[in-house]
Amino acid sequence: MSEYNTPEAVLNLANIDPEFEQFLKQNPPPAGSNSIEALRKGFQILDKANYDASPTYGTKESTLTIRMRDGHENELRIVKPPTAPAEGSPLVTLIFGGAFSAGSNMQLIPVARMVAALYGATAVALSYRLSPEHKFPTAPDDVWDGLNWLAENASALGADLSKGWVVGGISAGANLSAVSAQRALTQKLSSPITGLSLCIPLTITPESVPSKYKHLWLSRDQNANAPSFGAQQISNLGNWYSPDHTSELYSPFHSGASFADLPPAHVQVAGMDPLRDDGLIYERALRENGVRTRLDVYPGVPHGHYLFFPGLKQSVKCKVDMIVGYGWLLGREVERERVESMFGL
Repeated sequence: MSEYNTPEAVLNLANIDPEFEQFLKQNPPPAGSNSIEALRKGFQILDKANYDASPTYGTKESTLTIRMRDGHENELRIVKPPTAPAEGSPLVTLIFGGAFSAGSNMQLIPVARMVAALYGATAVALSYRLSPEHKFPTAPDDVWDGLNWLAENASALGADLSKGWVVGGISAGANLSAVSAQRALTQKLSSPITGLSLCIPLTITPESVPSKYKHLWLSRDQNANAPSFGAQQISNLGNWYSPDHTSELYSPFHSGASFADLPPAHVQVAGMDPLRDDGLIYERALRENGVRTRLDVYPGVPHGHYLFFPGLKQSVKCKVDMIVGYGWLLGREVERERVESMFGL
């Protein structure tokens, strides 16, 4: 982890991965679109395709609607292990990504199925309302309401929170996971979150960069023109979501709660991602506050590479690392080869 302590080391992570470079030569990316309709359609197609292609591994799946603070009802997708573990089933809560404006709770069901089958976990994929129809702070409030409901009702789903409760997400979902973990310290859940899985998270705003790390927060500018997600997409996100950049519900670095009180965290970072240094600095801040962390870095590939460019070796490694990381957070690790076999490796 110490190899990312200098600007040079951090900047080198954006050197393009040779396999990805060759892929782009053969498959030039289409011109970007600022259309929210196009973004949503793209996520709808990808989420559904990955959901349909994912083996169920004998898991038991259902849906349930729960009421938010304003009376709105959001859907939960629940994935239970094929057989309830005799020692009890921990809870894994999954939060999808999509710039706070696209995606659905179907997105991470392939992950839910794997953690249920491998680790005996009960996995629940949350929903939250999307911007621009529902601007900040609707998304973090919806997630918080969902977590509070789970804290009170997990046993009805077959989960035993005394066996562990891991909250995880990707991109926007990773942001919502991180801010919810801080919120759990200041507003108190009835059961504690015991682990965080954060893949390509947004954690920092220009207003919240800790002074001791400012010399390492370089990726916003360096990767402004990166494929799939760059400065234009970050601008769109801001316009649609309209977050308060000084709020602890947008950046965990604005929270009054100590990082030292956070649970163990697995952080995944992409080298060509404008959010790269958000993840690197967040992991370092936790580690320097005594929190157990696990960091996986994928040099030379962009934000969302595992979703948009799933055949890359770096993308496959990212997906395997994510599932392995859930085992680490749950204290139920299995051999890596067993996880790889689920991806056909």
